[in-house]
Amino acid sequence: MDEQELRSLFSAAPGDAPSPSFDQSDVVRESRRQTLRRRNRITAGVSAAALVVVGFGAYGLLSGGTPGLTSAKDNAAVSAQSGQPGLGPARPQVGGESPNFSSTPPQQGGSGDGKTGQLAEGASGCEEVDGELAIALAGELPGHVAAAQASPGSACTTASRSAGFPVPGGEVAAAVYPKGISVAFKSQPAGTVTARVATASGGTLVLVSVPDAANAAPYAGDVDRLASELAPRF
Repeated sequence: MDEQELRSLFSAAPGDAPSPSFDQSDVVRESRRQTLRRRNRITAGVSAAALVVVGFGAYGLLSGGTPGLTSAKDNAAVSAQSGQPGLGPARPQVGGESPNFSSTPPQQGGSGDGKTGQLAEGASGCEEVDGELAIALAGELPGHVAAAQASPGSACTTASRSAGFPVPGGEVAAAVYPKGISVAFKSQPAGTVTARVATASGGTLVLVSVPDAANAAPYAGDVDRLASELAPRF
């Protein structure tokens, strides 16, 4: 290698590195600046989250109130609208009676002796009047007969549903025996007219017309017809 080639190599070599444009104080200052910036971001995020939580809490207090009080208010409103007892005012009275109950009190007593008995739908025996049978029989008898006047009747037994009504000249009573139960009731006074008809459920309906003393059986000519009208309903 001659001198010319050496000179070319030296001229092509890179020069000295430039002096840095910053010193240690600049590095420390920038590090502090970045640290402060991160702290500010964290503080801002926490503050925003706290504001959201406080906002939801304030909204709940303003719109819903205390859960116990809200529930009580809602229950009172529902009770007032539905007419049922609750935290609201008592039920309104109409003419001294609650409009949700019948003004006719239930009839007590009755044991087949002509006294009015207790109405109970589907009841058996001589202590209660079967409400369904009483309504059906009252609708078939001539004249105005109220179901509240019903008694168990003279045709009642422990196995049957029964109802009877006092009518001019005596009593008309009916008893419905379930399927498979034999018809058996107490003996009737002389002159009693009796009809027996099969019911729709396979049982037996018995209708009796019992006369008062020295009277003919009331509606004697209609006993069979009345029994035939009632039987399909049971």
